[in-house]
Amino acid sequence: MKFKTALWCGVSGLLYSAAPAYAQDAPAADAAPVTGDIIVTAQRRSERLQDVPLAITAVSPEAATQLGLRNMRDIQLAMPGTDFTAASGFLSLFIRGIGIQYSTPGLESPVAIYLDGAYIPRAGGVNSLLDLVDPGTIEVLRGPQGTLYGRNATGGVVRINSAAPTNKLEGRVLAEYGRFDHKQFDGMLNVPVSDTLAVRVAGRYKKEDGYVTNVDGTKLAAQNNYTVRGRFKWDPSDVFSLTGGVEWQRSKARNYNDALQFGAPTCFVCQSTGETPPGFYKAIQTDTGPYYNRMFRADLRASLELGDFDLSSTTTYFTNYSEQFADNDFVSSNRFIFAVPRNGGKSYSQEFQATSNLEGPFNYLFGVNYFFDKSFLDISLTGSDYDFAQTFAGSYPRNNANVTTQSVSAFVEGTYKVTDQVKVTLGGRYTYDERDLSVTNSTGFQLFGAPAAFTDSASFRAFTPRFVLAWDNGPMNLYYSFTRGFKAGGFSTPAPFPGNSINPEKVFNHEVGIKNSALGGKLRSSLALFYYKNKGLQQQIIDATGAGTRTENVGAAEGYGAELEINGDPMPGLVMGASFAYLHAKYDSYKGASQICFDPTGTSNVNTPGATLYPCSIDLSGTRVPHAPRLMASLNGSYTFDIGSWSANLAGVAQYRSRFLFWPGAGGPLGYDQEKGYVIANFSGFVSPPGEQIRLGFYLDNAFDKQYATNRTTGAPYGVNFNAAKPRTYGVRAEYRF
Repeated sequence: MKFKTALWCGVSGLLYSAAPAYAQDAPAADAAPVTGDIIVTAQRRSERLQDVPLAITAVSPEAATQLGLRNMRDIQLAMPGTDFTAASGFLSLFIRGIGIQYSTPGLESPVAIYLDGAYIPRAGGVNSLLDLVDPGTIEVLRGPQGTLYGRNATGGVVRINSAAPTNKLEGRVLAEYGRFDHKQFDGMLNVPVSDTLAVRVAGRYKKEDGYVTNVDGTKLAAQNNYTVRGRFKWDPSDVFSLTGGVEWQRSKARNYNDALQFGAPTCFVCQSTGETPPGFYKAIQTDTGPYYNRMFRADLRASLELGDFDLSSTTTYFTNYSEQFADNDFVSSNRFIFAVPRNGGKSYSQEFQATSNLEGPFNYLFGVNYFFDKSFLDISLTGSDYDFAQTFAGSYPRNNANVTTQSVSAFVEGTYKVTDQVKVTLGGRYTYDERDLSVTNSTGFQLFGAPAAFTDSASFRAFTPRFVLAWDNGPMNLYYSFTRGFKAGGFSTPAPFPGNSINPEKVFNHEVGIKNSALGGKLRSSLALFYYKNKGLQQQIIDATGAGTRTENVGAAEGYGAELEINGDPMPGLVMGASFAYLHAKYDSYKGASQICFDPTGTSNVNTPGATLYPCSIDLSGTRVPHAPRLMASLNGSYTFDIGSWSANLAGVAQYRSRFLFWPGAGGPLGYDQEKGYVIANFSGFVSPPGEQIRLGFYLDNAFDKQYATNRTTGAPYGVNFNAAKPRTYGVRAEYRF
């Protein structure tokens, strides 16, 4: 009843509104902002953003530059209902409270990432995806996208497009220097090789000291990585086009910056050592070396225009490898090291699509997709607390899990124009998945009763329909949609023991939206009111046995809310925008939830006598889901003006988000795994002499120097830890374009 009331009130009130969605305009970066249209391909065909009947935010490269949005963390500050962050070397994406903290082989994230059309199945170690190197348009689709994007899109889809080659000679060189000895060098060169062939090469080198100081003086959260990308576009005729590219990423960084949040009695080892937390941006860790990652991807798209319909073929390849060793007792003694000697895999996909261009009222698209992935996760538990395994079994506990995935799907969608202003869209996708798990355990893990080796397999089927009814009279686009999402089942890894098959997660979503354009397109708005229910919810929890995290089916969750975006050009040179999101997302049913309880006597933890934190079960039905702040609000603005013959720009973006949880139930009765509400603000600017070829600028991130965490975790038996987010950072940059 609450949702129906909110839905009716919101629709009634919005029919009289005229406010815009952020970044629906595409202002020129080198002149006073003007309002235009962003062309997106969210529905697998080129359309104006205003005409797309779904909740989507799109950011053009010009708008990102003008607003000082340098990476995905910046962009999400100007988006409603999203939480994009990285902790301990893992990229975490949440949309409307649906997401996963650590994506592992066998169970991917419910927010699907597509990079130049390539599905990215693993986010571990691919944090450089958060940085935008020579980007094109960035599209974030909120809500389940099971029909057009298929499996693992119950929360939404993030589409990151690289800048496409153009038919003119151009280039760009950028250098940055900032706090924590931040050094960054970007380069781009676009060359029209001939009238039909263009090549574009871009790269980035980035290195900076960490902002968290370990007791031994080591800087944690440090970066040292580079990216090189090459793309081409070949148009040998008016009807045939071939585009593609390759990209390499390498990283050698100390991403693991977990620090002790509390001393004794919750800190188990602190009871004997007496150590206490050294400070918010300090840590007590045994030096375990840097985090290493490498990634390579390639994509090739062939397009053929045949008049009444277009044919396309998209082929992608992705591989990554990473390794990490982390001190998980959070004190100077070498008690517990959680090691990941190997993590990664290889994947391949092939898709064929036919899209009609009929002049009548009916148009359609049809496609088939094949996806293959072979991934692995190798973990080891070492340190003095596990020396007994080395003594009695000859090895530390080590688990190696290999998961092979094959997915085949077919999708079709048709749109019929009932009138010039009313159209109906109906579509669906059928998906069939097979997963095979192969596990080996060292003799050290066999001490705990784990078998030496085992295999398992599972298959899953799903049909994900989509229905949209839209009324578009030009200035206003009002729509209702019903969509269904499907997150593939699989296996929770690490997997020391058999019997961990996870069932699929299915989401249905009702959404009413309205997009409005006024004042000749200078004022735009986008409002979405939604209700979803998530059945068979796959929930990730902390594994109290020491094997990292574990995913389990926990019942159901539901959410409803509203998302409003506005953008406008109130005067020449000034672009302003705002967004607001309300989200009520809770577990409908979650009985027997795995939690970490506290016993000051240290007698309840039978596995580790004396430890005050121990695993327990609590009914979390009716409680809030993680990463689902009740309120989010943001403001952004950019002002371009003249200083004599020079031009200048000042930009800023600020966001407030209310209290939210990192883990179910905030980790347990102690409630430590949550973050209070906070405001983050970033500012930037530049000046440019006549000709606009040179820019001299600055950036100021987290301007108010807010101390907040990107993750807080209560784990048994060692204690409560957290990852500090970056403090205030600032720097200067110089850019040359030709």
